[in-house]
Amino acid sequence: METLELALHPEAEARLDALLAGPVRPVRVALLVGEVARPGPADLQRIGRLAVRVRRAGHQVVLRGAGPRLRLLLRLTGLDEALPVE
Repeated sequence: METLELALHPEAEARLDALLAGPVRPVRVALLVGEVARPGPADLQRIGRLAVRVRRAGHQVVLRGAGPRLRLLLRLTGLDEALPVE
């Protein structure tokens, strides 16, 4: 299965749009969240927005490198069921 890795930088949404619009469409998108050391509401919102865009395009999404704080926030908000972590 082809995987596209996408870091959570400010230009991530534009990059995702460009990659999904291209001729080779990934079937699995791994959001690289390892750099999110102190996650907050804005981080969860950005992750959620990207995940929705990936799913609407018909692809799978996973979070890669989530630290303990982000995993806890995902669990507390119920997003851990919608966003698998590897």
